[in-house]
Amino acid sequence: MVSAIGNDGPLYGTLNNPADQSDVIGVGGIDYSDHIASFSSRGMSTWEIPHGYGRVKPDVVAYGREIMGSKISTGCKSLSGTSVASPVVAGVVCLLVSVIPEGNRKDILNPASMKQALVEGAAKFSGPNMYEQGAGRVDLFLLL
Repeated sequence: MVSAIGNDGPLYGTLNNPADQSDVIGVGGIDYSDHIASFSSRGMSTWEIPHGYGRVKPDVVAYGREIMGSKISTGCKSLSGTSVASPVVAGVVCLLVSVIPEGNRKDILNPASMKQALVEGAAKFSGPNMYEQGAGRVDLFLLL
């Protein structure tokens, strides 16, 4: 499952459910200058505290500021939010699934392997910390 982490940034520990779960790919938002969007929620997950450590979240980030989308009537409008960034990651997941031969999908494809592929193929930024960017920006070219 891919889920937006929320638009409650820039404070830490503001990510939302279900993106705070370990088996969910939590997605934060960035702008076209590769800066963490001010609205993007930040990790760590807080529901385990004080009896455990919070998880690193988001898992990855994607473009989520001033993305062109369709209007309800006609034409386009500018959209912003982690709910705009998470469909980008869901699309990347679909593309990755499509390159796995159909006969092998059940053998190698599961939520953990897909999450690992996204995290390993992400482009890390030098400035933001792991609670702002997770593994970094999803990079489809690195994944393929």
